Amino acid sequence: MDNKFDPAESLKQKESLGNGKDTEDISISDGDIFKSMYKAQRNENRAAEERNKTQQHRASDENTPAEKASPETVAKTEKSKKLSDDQLKIIFIFVIILTVALFAASVLFLFLGKYIDDDSTDAIVSDNTAAEDSDNSIELKSPFNYTQTYKCEFPEGIQEKYKDLYAQNSDFVGWLNVPGTSIDMPVYQATNNTYYLKHDNYDDYNKYGVPFLDSSCGVKTLSRNSTIYGHNFDNKLIFDEIHNYQDLEYYKKYPVIEYNTLYSDYKWKVIAAFHTNGSSEGDNGYLFYYIASYMSDDHFMEFYDELMQRSYIHTGVDIQPQDKILTLSTCTYFFDRNGSLENARFVLVARLVREGESEEVDTSKAAANENVRYPQLYYDVFGGTNPYKNASKWYAE
Repeated sequence: MDNKFDPAESLKQKESLGNGKDTEDISISDGDIFKSMYKAQRNENRAAEERNKTQQHRASDENTPAEKASPETVAKTEKSKKLSDDQLKIIFIFVIILTVALFAASVLFLFLGKYIDDDSTDAIVSDNTAAEDSDNSIELKSPFNYTQTYKCEFPEGIQEKYKDLYAQNSDFVGWLNVPGTSIDMPVYQATNNTYYLKHDNYDDYNKYGVPFLDSSCGVKTLSRNSTIYGHNFDNKLIFDEIHNYQDLEYYKKYPVIEYNTLYSDYKWKVIAAFHTNGSSEGDNGYLFYYIASYMSDDHFMEFYDELMQRSYIHTGVDIQPQDKILTLSTCTYFFDRNGSLENARFVLVARLVREGESEEVDTSKAAANENVRYPQLYYDVFGGTNPYKNASKWYAE
């Protein structure tokens, strides 16, 4: 280094300062000073060298990959990076393939499940693995492609197609279908005639309720008159559309309705459609009791005559003393005055198709009733004189 201390040079400088005698006159103390200066300068030089080495080492560490790495090392490093990138690509591609495969398998599973359901001739199958202690357990296939097992005691003679509905709610008694309307729904029966006014088939509160059979009516053995009630919210829900049958042309399109029970399927020919009061106050203290479940043959024929007086249509369908009928009853807004809801009903009545009888109806025999018997409520709302005010009155037995 340029600033390195040179003892020989230092001595030459001292000798050049005076005569030769000056050299002999250098004292020991001067020598000690010289040694101290030499050591100090040496230590300083060593420290400087160490600092330079440290700086060079740091620079070497920072620049080693780019400046000092051999071509072989660089090649290996690049190859290693390439391998890592290739491996990541392979993993990424594998994940994509696996995802697509799982998706395809899910779609295939759903398709096969739907195919099996659609191909089945019976949506209810026996469950041989569940509930070993009961022969009445069944596995039900739902529209949503899952199954549920129910355990219950089925009544003897129940139709296979209705086991699922019965298992879900044992109050289920049949199915009602009125062509040309939205009425295509299950029918229930409670121990009273109020529960299903505000409950659905899951036993949850529902202002629309569900159609229900009068609590006094038979199911396995049909009553003389099977009455089914349903709400009318004037919005084509529940029984609103049975009002269509007061129109003769509508009746001609749909003269037959269907009501099946747990045990048998039945067809019914429409014979009457009428409005009536819902309480005796609406007809001078008289209430036409059209929901009577049981009547003698003679009394039944009298009842039929009362129906014909009130019906908007005369269908020409004959009635015999041993026949059975189906009655659909709903509330009506027909007599409402200035927004005030009057207690009134609209009623549709149909006669059971007899065993061996054709379901066909000759609607050419049908005609409109030109002299409908209305309750007093009609005249109170629309005016006029009630010609039936003093007519004979039919009473249920």
